[in-house]
Amino acid sequence: MNGEHKPTFIDLFSGCGGLSLGFLQAGYRCLLAVDQDPNSVHCYNLNLKGDSDRGAVQEDLSRLSSTDDVRAFLSRHGVEPASCDVLIGGPPCQSFSVVGRNKIRALMESGGDLKVYWRKKNRERTMLFEVYALFLEVLAPRWFLFENVPTIRSHETFEAIINRFENLHDDDGRPMKYRLIHNNYLASKYGVPQDRRRFVLVGYREDLGIEGWEPPKEKPTVTVSAALDDLPEVPHGHREREMRYSSSPATAYQRLMRAGKPRELRGRLFDHICRWHNPDDVALFARMKPGARFADPDVQKAIREINPRHKLIKYSTDKFKDKLHKLDPERPAWTVTAHLQKDCYKFIHYSQPRTITVREAARLQSFPDWFRFEGLSMVASFGLIGNAVPPLMAQAFAESFAEADAGLFVHERERLASRKVYSSTAW
Repeated sequence: MNGEHKPTFIDLFSGCGGLSLGFLQAGYRCLLAVDQDPNSVHCYNLNLKGDSDRGAVQEDLSRLSSTDDVRAFLSRHGVEPASCDVLIGGPPCQSFSVVGRNKIRALMESGGDLKVYWRKKNRERTMLFEVYALFLEVLAPRWFLFENVPTIRSHETFEAIINRFENLHDDDGRPMKYRLIHNNYLASKYGVPQDRRRFVLVGYREDLGIEGWEPPKEKPTVTVSAALDDLPEVPHGHREREMRYSSSPATAYQRLMRAGKPRELRGRLFDHICRWHNPDDVALFARMKPGARFADPDVQKAIREINPRHKLIKYSTDKFKDKLHKLDPERPAWTVTAHLQKDCYKFIHYSQPRTITVREAARLQSFPDWFRFEGLSMVASFGLIGNAVPPLMAQAFAESFAEADAGLFVHERERLASRKVYSSTAW
């Protein structure tokens, strides 16, 4: 499929490119990606700019407050609104997540003004959702995909967010009717070796003859060992950015992760680096069984036997049940989060006495081995990986849109001609 026949997308709040990569792998073309974080933009362009019209740009989207602002923004970056078939993305989600709520709990315990905090956070988050809605009103794409944390559905602003998407209008004030479907979806159902649950809102235009949409087809479960076993053993504190693979891939997932490298990079492995640990922690990791958690009696016993004054003794087993968590090789991993940039204790390797490497975290998120984090610190790399949408999950949704809508693959000139009037049905 040449570039002229590829359906197009714009990625808002793109991060390092998890959503974009999935859509690119499904045969779409990226018109533009946008993020405020310089590390995200650097990583995106390092890996994906060559497959995109313009790559990622560093912009603060919260500064856009009207459709005129959005049009000026698109014009500045050389994007014709009528050329976008799919809008994807999801605003930063910390205030809707369990992690964000833990921060709020700490604020309460410290005597902070919770009402002021909530008002500020709700304004910030609602503002970013409004920006997404403004882009929809300007672009009028055939489809959109909006993703976030699953706990957004219980947040007090959720009803307002859905209501906004149900009441989009074009420049002439005419309603823009989208069929909306939203649910929480599990990444491990789509070939990702991780039980990561994400909220996804899908919308498609009702005036284009699209008969309906079904969620992506499920794929076989991939376990942690099936994802990671072919990577070389490394000690804790390993900082060698480039090394060679030590074995051949043994599973379909391992082969998939190694695929796509240029010839000159085949056999070379990047970013297989990890944190240093003190001797007490290394001894504890070695004694923990696969799947073991901090609150387990055997783990608590081991901590006290290794060092009666161990730093971990001060933590409550009620509040910090999984302060430590050793991966189980026979099941998918639990949710990989941006907390990895602080520590990786919830991701202790199942057979080596250390926490996971940057490359292992990327594998658990389904980033292929050619996707690199060159020029970024280990901490920054973990943060980008934890905040990303798994590319294989994104690819599954991208493919489901194409299956439901043959109009995505019409010739470019036909698509542009039909986009001049929003209400056109000549697709």
